[in-house]
Amino acid sequence: MTSRSSKRQTSDSTSTTPFPLAWQWLVDEALPTWVKQHYSPQASWKAKPFTHQDAVFFSKGIHELSEIFTEERGKLPTYFHHPRFRSAYLLYFVPLQAAKFVSLFHLYSAAMKAALQHGKKTGTLRIYDLGAGPGTGSIAALIWLIDLASKTGDPLPKIELHWWDTNASTMEDGRGIVDQLSESFPLLYEKIDLFTHEAPWWEVNLEKEPSLVIMGHVLNEATIPGKAQNIWQRLLGSLRGGGLLMVEPASRASSQSLSRLRDSFIESELIAESPSAIWGPCLHTGHCPLADGRDWCHFSLPVQIPGNWFRTFSKGLGSERNWVKFSYLWFSAKSNPAPVPQKMQRRVISDRLSAGKDGPADVLICEPEFPARFRVSARTAIHRGDLIYLTKDSPITRTSAPIDDSEE
Repeated sequence: MTSRSSKRQTSDSTSTTPFPLAWQWLVDEALPTWVKQHYSPQASWKAKPFTHQDAVFFSKGIHELSEIFTEERGKLPTYFHHPRFRSAYLLYFVPLQAAKFVSLFHLYSAAMKAALQHGKKTGTLRIYDLGAGPGTGSIAALIWLIDLASKTGDPLPKIELHWWDTNASTMEDGRGIVDQLSESFPLLYEKIDLFTHEAPWWEVNLEKEPSLVIMGHVLNEATIPGKAQNIWQRLLGSLRGGGLLMVEPASRASSQSLSRLRDSFIESELIAESPSAIWGPCLHTGHCPLADGRDWCHFSLPVQIPGNWFRTFSKGLGSERNWVKFSYLWFSAKSNPAPVPQKMQRRVISDRLSAGKDGPADVLICEPEFPARFRVSARTAIHRGDLIYLTKDSPITRTSAPIDDSEE
């Protein structure tokens, strides 16, 4: 075998995410303070600091919401209507979901910089957050932008946030956090305008040119009515700057829905049949090999999510979070195409498949139509999502059947 896979020479490898400096403030101060002030059952609690007793009280809602996410999927469209679930989401699931966005912003910093450059060119960095909830993706983008601007010394342009969601209350929670960001960080002071739209995301008005479009856990929780199917033509045709980022759970159903959507966009020519139309994770525009069947395209990044209260809630759920897991697609704008991958570059789409304790093992790599097996030595450090570089004599075996020993 000849491969440079152990070096993982790529900007979008599974290295640990460096969290923005504003992260700790967000998860340990802004979110707990907001929840205590607006969701405490007794007025006497509201002006006091968030304590362990508060964590015990609000953890009940976190446990219930966690069960709904894992066992009672039918209740998903309505959970934001309950105050105990909105508070639970803010305390635990906003940091968890925001960590996914921050990780992707780190891996694809060129896409984020394209969004920023578009904002500077037009005078307004405009982020459309569809199915926004409390604006998790937008908030993650703001703290990423704060971090970038503090490192480069370049001022940020005016920022417009456009949120579309059917629940006004949860968007108002997000507005409160955004207001705190603007007031607490000089780089954002008086630069943010937030517009909320209480309507289904597919009714989005795209008259103003977006710098970035975000969709987080949207397809997982909503069925688009037939009369709204033309949203994709409108949405993809409007892309500028950083394009469209879609993040979904790592489940088979959600991941394969993304894969099939991608294939339909290519087949209907809504996006160009070129790798430059997709920032990631795809390196080709052939048929997705994991759109159906047992295996599916998802990623697990080794991430230590900072936050004292987040760790407390994670322990309460019996699972400290050392990974973030998700599926995603990031489409580029025609005016800002993604770089074309190297010809022999491949994405690893599995962890190590079963092998002896000290012997070589296989991983799956993404090829059009079918995944392929690729043999790696016991010493090779390689993970799901890594990029490897093949040579002409690299031993790969194409497979037309599901891999029985791949991880669920």
